[in-house]
Amino acid sequence: MTNSLTATDRAHLSRCVDLAREALEEGDEPFGSLLVGADGSALFADRNRVAGGDATQHPEFAIARWAAMHLSPQERARATVYTSGEHCPMCAA
Repeated sequence: MTNSLTATDRAHLSRCVDLAREALEEGDEPFGSLLVGADGSALFADRNRVAGGDATQHPEFAIARWAAMHLSPQERARATVYTSGEHCPMCAA
């Protein structure tokens, strides 16, 4: 396994930053996340939505809910979550 970022990794991370910027523009904390399948395709993306008062509306939670409903356990195990920043303790658990 390599520790260097690929061009694909950078593209996915750039999308996360775009989502974070969108969140900030909408009055939320600037975080965005992207779920990528084993084939490298983006499956689901979301941004922070806590401004409405629900502190659980982090993009990682939205990804987990979506993945539980749409992917098999095997597909979830092979997927990768990219995010614009380090996960908070709640989302890292």
